[in-house]
Amino acid sequence: MSALLGNPMVTTAALPLLLGIALALLARLVGQASLVLTLLWSALILFFYRDTFGPPVLPPVAASQKLIYLAFAGIVIGLLPERVRGGRAAALLAVVALALAFLWLGWRRFAAGSLDPQMMAAIVVGLLTIVGAAMLAAQQPSPSALAEEPFLVPAAVLTLSLSGAVVSVLGASIVTGQLLGSLAALIGGWCLVQYLAELRGGAAASWGKGVESLLLYAAATVLLQVALLAPKANPVALVLSSLPPIAAVLVRGWRQGLLPGTRPLRPIVAGLLIAIPAMLAIVTAIVWAPHGAALGFS
Repeated sequence: MSALLGNPMVTTAALPLLLGIALALLARLVGQASLVLTLLWSALILFFYRDTFGPPVLPPVAASQKLIYLAFAGIVIGLLPERVRGGRAAALLAVVALALAFLWLGWRRFAAGSLDPQMMAAIVVGLLTIVGAAMLAAQQPSPSALAEEPFLVPAAVLTLSLSGAVVSVLGASIVTGQLLGSLAALIGGWCLVQYLAELRGGAAASWGKGVESLLLYAAATVLLQVALLAPKANPVALVLSSLPPIAAVLVRGWRQGLLPGTRPLRPIVAGLLIAIPAMLAIVTAIVWAPHGAALGFS
């Protein structure tokens, strides 16, 4: 059993997928806005951070040691009162929280004053990530029960995490890629159960603003570290990986002309549209990976 749990494929993909399925099933019992559900998401996030980076180090020196503290910050944001997590207040909070995380993770690089291609790409990724998170945070739930509505933000965070994982691994940063892969699998398990509920004629459960804030912040801060510090990450792929949150907002605004009328197809088409930047990021990272099959590690 210990050998099975020690397998990276199990801890990175299979285990989080199963846990995401379990959380989705639980959400259908306790309610999507339940505090219990937010706390369970928080516990799982901390579990994967600790499994990837080890226990917290005080004071944190390396950027990877800072990520678990940023995860705690994301949990605090997710547990804030509902009135703080909607509209302009939520957008402002997202901007401030991610900007501070970006500065904390990269202050040594900023202090060095170098403006190489990686640093310029990191700045663009930081700005796009902050804008996308603020736009998503400012969105209010749709008053009508549209089939794709519960999937828009999960699709954005899932595709950002998945493309970020591939770009990170190909950019010679395995541990951040592993963590982003775990987040993608966790969210994928959730989406699978909710979509099956839609197919059976039920209604999919949405995340609620607390879980949305927590997972978006967690994925975004890890992507920021990859952009700042992954030595061989492709700059174009990094920029594309930061775009799914903005794509989710655009799909939400333009869905009348983009999505089919058939209810079961609407979440699939919406997810594919949101995933376009992520798919382009993955293709770009693979095609321009340094040293071809060596995947950037030689």
